[in-house]
Amino acid sequence: MTLRLKLFMLMAGVTVFSTMGVTAVALWRELQRGQELLYREGATLAGSVAAGASRFVGPDGARPEAREALEPMLRRLVAGAPLVRAWVVDRSGRLVACAGTPGGHERCPDGMPGAFAPAESPVQALLRLVQAEGIVASAPVLRDGELVGAVRVDFKHEEVVGSARRLAWSSAAVAGLWILIGQAFSALLFAGIARSITRVVRASEQLADGERGLQLPVPGDRELADLVVSFNRLSARLKARRDENERLIAELEARVQQKTREVLRADRLATLGGIAAGFAHELGNSLNVIRGYAGVALRELPEGHPNRPDLEAVKRETKRAAALLERFLVFARSRDTRAQAQSIEPVLREAVEVVGPAAAQAGIETHVQVDPGLPEVNADAEMLRQAFLNLCVNAIQAMQPGGGRLEVRLRRDGDAVAVEFRDTGPGIDPEVQQHVFEPFFTTKAAGTGLGLAIVRQAAETHGGTVEVESRPGAGALFRVRLPGAGGKA
Repeated sequence: MTLRLKLFMLMAGVTVFSTMGVTAVALWRELQRGQELLYREGATLAGSVAAGASRFVGPDGARPEAREALEPMLRRLVAGAPLVRAWVVDRSGRLVACAGTPGGHERCPDGMPGAFAPAESPVQALLRLVQAEGIVASAPVLRDGELVGAVRVDFKHEEVVGSARRLAWSSAAVAGLWILIGQAFSALLFAGIARSITRVVRASEQLADGERGLQLPVPGDRELADLVVSFNRLSARLKARRDENERLIAELEARVQQKTREVLRADRLATLGGIAAGFAHELGNSLNVIRGYAGVALRELPEGHPNRPDLEAVKRETKRAAALLERFLVFARSRDTRAQAQSIEPVLREAVEVVGPAAAQAGIETHVQVDPGLPEVNADAEMLRQAFLNLCVNAIQAMQPGGGRLEVRLRRDGDAVAVEFRDTGPGIDPEVQQHVFEPFFTTKAAGTGLGLAIVRQAAETHGGTVEVESRPGAGALFRVRLPGAGGKA
């Protein structure tokens, strides 16, 4: 069903319902007025017979000749008025005499004299339009002031509803005329509405086909103007969104291309890293051989030999180069972790104990604090021991010379555990803090720049993080967060 048809039906319904309402009110008032008049007329007609009926009806019932005497009076009454029947009942409600139109007198009912009353309900008045029922009026039969019976008359149904039917037909004719006028006016009104709506529908289809920035002329009707203005706003927003989406897609494609180049570069670097690790291993073997032969030559040269300092320099630098390659291999080695749920307190205490003699020799006091009730960690003990050892060694080197204090604390951090290494050294500059975990970055003259890189690698391998907090002249704090068994850092 189209919108136009629905609007036509709506207007027709409104017109019909309003006309029916006016007609119903008019019919009800006409029926009530007519019924009141008929009741009064009926009571007068019945009263004209009641005076004569009092001679034949007494307190003990009707006289034997009552029927023959009263029926002619009733027939004259029915013939002179629009009645279906007229009848008389005694005080006990028994039928005494009856007269009416053909077939009407056969339906004269018994009934007590006071049983009839005017119908005042609007529903009862309107039901008389469809039910073949007249109006029954009555008048009492009195003898010496005592009720001894009643005379009743029944008006024809046509007399009750005739004027109402004529009013209904005239109202229907007027309603039909107004419906035709209303539908003609509605057709003109809805034609303009339909044109505007059709224009909006076609424009929506054009938007769906990809046309951008479509704007429609705003009509004069306020409601349609609101619809068109909303459509124009929607069209403008869709255009802005499409432009924004295209910009984002272009940026995303550029980022994807950049990331693709980075992945390819990372893959090449990984390949080169594997080759470099192989070279480093072979060079380490050669350096160990050179260091071994240099040691043998030093043992054979007597003290004070002019070549002895040269051989000692060869052995020392060879040892330093071998240590650098070994640390590089530790950093570059990609081995699977042998993690299992365990407490990391023994691993931490062992690392601090290992550097204990070096710390004591440098005048550095070490202190370990472990909070109770810590969760276990899925840890590779060997990898974490190396990371903790590197942090302790860096702290001791930072406090040389002059000594200081190294505080190591193991505490809970939510569902994770945190290991903190706090020293009293000179601190780290903010610019340096940004690069301390990068491979081969170092501020030490003899450093390799791999110690803190190994620490970060170990933390991330365990699903954790490492961070540094420091200010120049206020020491440094390195914090390693490791997730509890089954949790996240």
